[in-house]
Amino acid sequence: MEGRTSAGSLAVSTEVVLPNDTNALGNLMGGRLLHWMDVNTAIAAHRHCRTIVVTAAVNNVSFGSPIKLASIVTLESKVSRAFTTSMEVSLDVYIED
Repeated sequence: MEGRTSAGSLAVSTEVVLPNDTNALGNLMGGRLLHWMDVNTAIAAHRHCRTIVVTAAVNNVSFGSPIKLASIVTLESKVSRAFTTSMEVSLDVYIED
């Protein structure tokens, strides 16, 4: 089996917060951000193992501050550890107002 580096699994995506993505306060809904995060990390995991992947668990999600309407959200994820039948994927979220 060939070895792979975490750089090879890097997945970067960018989204714009549109009105349909926000709640009554004009902030991005947490569920929408979680969806974007799940898709982005699945791409990174797929790039690493080249097969179908599923999300089995999420260790920690912390919403530090609200993300306003029209903000640009960039998600970056990569495989940080890999095992026989599972892997750990780390993700960072960056915001541009």
